[in-house]
Amino acid sequence: MTTIEIKTATLADQAELAELYLIDRQQEFPWVTDPRLADFEHDSRGEFVRVAWINGRLAGFCSLYRLANFIHLLFIAPDFRKMGVGESLLTEMRQYATEPLTLKCVMANEGALKFYSRVGFQVVKADRDALPPNYTLRDTHTEQYVALNLH
Repeated sequence: MTTIEIKTATLADQAELAELYLIDRQQEFPWVTDPRLADFEHDSRGEFVRVAWINGRLAGFCSLYRLANFIHLLFIAPDFRKMGVGESLLTEMRQYATEPLTLKCVMANEGALKFYSRVGFQVVKADRDALPPNYTLRDTHTEQYVALNLH
């Protein structure tokens, strides 16, 4: 079994995170026009970022806007997809949330929507007027939230 190590992002990780973010959006997000390497720093500013590593290689990352318990970014490196990395990162982020996590997912991103459904997220809102149209999803795995289960 593969061991996934999750750590808080450091300054030393920034270049590699930015590259993964750029390449993935270039290849998988046709609705993003003119993605740039600097987008990661801008898009994750002020967020709590955790990074998944497998055998010393960047496997993925997740960013959380803690004030809103909102998952902003979840990106998995192509070589590490379908290995539990995304689920591990979400499980990790539940430990820092004070209420069930929410996130937005583009309606056209069917693979991501299937993944989120499988790991316990449900659609709570549809915004067909947004560009691109998206869903808001909320986590149903409240048993994994430390802050919600304190007695």
